[in-house]
Amino acid sequence: MVINSASGQKVFVSWSGGKDSYLALLLAAEQGLDITCLLCFTGEDGSSRSHGLKIEMLRKQAEALGLPLVTKEVTWETYEQGFEEAVHYLKKEMKTTGGVFGDINLAEHRQWVEKMSNRCAIDYNLPLWQMEERKVSEELICRGGKAVVVAIRSDLVDEKWLGRFIGEDFIDYCISKNISPCGEGGEAHTLVVGGPLFNEAVSYISGEIKRQDNRALLEISSD
Repeated sequence: MVINSASGQKVFVSWSGGKDSYLALLLAAEQGLDITCLLCFTGEDGSSRSHGLKIEMLRKQAEALGLPLVTKEVTWETYEQGFEEAVHYLKKEMKTTGGVFGDINLAEHRQWVEKMSNRCAIDYNLPLWQMEERKVSEELICRGGKAVVVAIRSDLVDEKWLGRFIGEDFIDYCISKNISPCGEGGEAHTLVVGGPLFNEAVSYISGEIKRQDNRALLEISSD
């Protein structure tokens, strides 16, 4: 765990809509940080860059969590510039002085967070850093978080898991396949639809499965 913010400090949560950013939000709130908003980066199609979730679902999540959702459209080439612009806006409009990130153990991800936080002159918080990978998913389940599998690497994970909630059966399946039980290598992505801090469950409709190369994505839309 890497925390360098004081209790009460105003922070944003880097938001994918999935279990890691949600668990980071939970832990940051428990540590007494003042969550000003969820910050999500989108592509030209309006879906989240990280998980391919539609903006309407991200807005429903934010509304159910009682937090503002701030989005910034970027390409992979303009991601760093977009991050700087978004943080500058949050510092000016919301007096935000830190960010919370759901990274777990990828060194290059932490290095990027440190670099961009230093560049933007904000504190950074990694509540899940170096948590044991099985423990990440187990912590979510233990706390009552509800996360639906919405994307997988189909060369590693069976499509039968799309649309199902993360549970002990999924963790055991991943371990039996010798892949990360929390999807740290991109094996699976999730959409959190309920749990602590949600004032109501997020309703959704499962649609078609889209396939491209070794990826399979379950279309999720608002009901």
